[in-house]
Amino acid sequence: MVWARTKLMIWDYIFEPVVDIRISYTGKTPQKFYKKINELIRTVLNVPDAYVQEKSYNWEKTKDGEKFEIAWEVAKVLDVFSYIVLEIDLRGFSAGDEGKATIRIRPRLITEYPQDTIWQQNLIYEMLRRAWHRFFYHRKRMEYLNFGKELVTSFESSVKRFGELMNQGIAEQ
Repeated sequence: MVWARTKLMIWDYIFEPVVDIRISYTGKTPQKFYKKINELIRTVLNVPDAYVQEKSYNWEKTKDGEKFEIAWEVAKVLDVFSYIVLEIDLRGFSAGDEGKATIRIRPRLITEYPQDTIWQQNLIYEMLRRAWHRFFYHRKRMEYLNFGKELVTSFESSVKRFGELMNQGIAEQ
């Protein structure tokens, strides 16, 4: 990630034109998804703790059961200019032993070019940067998009597999 005051940012959704992926689960103990998603972020996405931020955490116990809403923002750094951001939301409720959970994943590839110095704001620099981006870095970004698709698909199938195992009563406690 580029640390600059002003920067040019290029956003690409990983699955164009789909902006987000939704997984719905109805069954036993949906609250177990919280621990499992935390685990999968670190194992499947291979992201260190410093790049995972729990944006919001709301867990309420009511007389009927539990209601929860959690949001994560995960940054997977690819190189100096590009990184993948996943916004993951978990919402659900449980009453007794049954409940429902919805997981929403919004992945995107972001490329940032700093524009702080006089040289970086110069027209000649911008022409050279655009040429470099068009002829060299664009191919690398396309590789990153494919990598992002594989990464998100793997994460999604791991979450789905966990839901299936929970419905069968096989998932770990």
